[in-house]
Amino acid sequence: MKEPGKVERLDEAALGGLESVLRAECGMVLAPSVRRSLGTALTRAAEAHGLPPRDFLHRLLARDTGAVESFIGYAVIGETYFFRHPEQLRELARVASVHVGPFLVWSAGCASGEEPYSIAMALLTAGLVPEHIRVVGTDVSGRALERARQGIYSPWSVRRMELALERRYLSLRPDSVTVPPEVRARVEFRRHNLVTDPPPLSGAQAIFCRNVLIYFPPETIPLVLKRLLSALAPGGWLFLAPAELPFTRGLGLEEQVVEGLPVLRKPLAKEPPAVPPSEPVPLRGPSRAPGSPLQALPVVRPPPTVTPLAASLPETLAPAAPSGPLVRDTLEQARAAARAGHFEQAEAFARLAARELSPEAYLLLAMVSEERGDVREAVASVRKALYLEPQLAIGHAMLVALYGQLGQADEAERARRNALRALEGLDDELVLRGVEEMTVGGLRRALVPGVKMGKSGAR
Repeated sequence: MKEPGKVERLDEAALGGLESVLRAECGMVLAPSVRRSLGTALTRAAEAHGLPPRDFLHRLLARDTGAVESFIGYAVIGETYFFRHPEQLRELARVASVHVGPFLVWSAGCASGEEPYSIAMALLTAGLVPEHIRVVGTDVSGRALERARQGIYSPWSVRRMELALERRYLSLRPDSVTVPPEVRARVEFRRHNLVTDPPPLSGAQAIFCRNVLIYFPPETIPLVLKRLLSALAPGGWLFLAPAELPFTRGLGLEEQVVEGLPVLRKPLAKEPPAVPPSEPVPLRGPSRAPGSPLQALPVVRPPPTVTPLAASLPETLAPAAPSGPLVRDTLEQARAAARAGHFEQAEAFARLAARELSPEAYLLLAMVSEERGDVREAVASVRKALYLEPQLAIGHAMLVALYGQLGQADEAERARRNALRALEGLDDELVLRGVEEMTVGGLRRALVPGVKMGKSGAR
């Protein structure tokens, strides 16, 4: 016998009425496979309001504001939890760790917020400067966004999260977990409809829109994807759920395999123009500020010859080893521009080489940043070089002077010890990798006076 007031099966008229609510309030037309879940959404929303489903349905069809908002939340908000699809977050962290400057990510259809907070945690773990991290989470449900802003969840939301990350980023209680202010500060939430509203941002380095496209009929999906791609920067990454990847065929996206699963990338923009000819001047050595252990560093300088960059570069650089000819040529163009004092062009060419994950390119970007007086940005670029090549001795040595300029004596001393450790067992005559060639012996001698840089002033 059917329970009084319970809606076990909705007829076509009721389903049509519920769909008309979704169309009118958020421009959404559900795919047939999702349409069958509207009865469940109606029952749950009614229970949340303490009403029999039939009574709630009447309020809903009468466009009662509270009923509509609650129903939308249950109809379009799927299951989510922290660090869902962790392989995609690991790839995001890898990409972000070698990015210079602000890093913007859009979490489209973020539901109750676990995804954008997970993104922020992944970027913090990758070592990005917190002020450079900006994650925008959007959803059509104001109810879900309000919960997201509070940042309080049940333990079930962290069931797939690594214990170390859970302890590092969440405040744990027996019955709840809370996202701390330092993580919440990196995330902002906005109400947004993917079908009816223009993109809420532009120039994103990555966009996550996972398990959202399945809520739209086939004719709507291309429109949504077009808007997502318009908000993505050239070279930016689009992360979808695995089942949604077929929707992107024919859009010109590059596909790369990460941990056995494909991820998508928007093609890069065209390359910058060649550097105009100019008389070369000595390139400023790395971090030779007064008092720097590199101030008197002997440098082995090759003749200032420059290998011309190819007349026309491909629009999208294919992955290549950092020692590949194209990267070497691009770095030489960057060095030539820096010698001529064209720092903007030097930066442009260095960024090209950085796309191929060249540690030397990030060292050159650090020099350009320091030349402009942006010491913190220089530190960030050196750290990216060291992420790619942890034993890059000259990178650690550059941090000695940079941290010294920032007044961070402990960090400078730690960098000095790391540089000396990277030199252990190497012959003094060996030429080290870097923007300009330096010998092991020269760098080792330059670092010795740094033993007085610790807390106590001596070791």
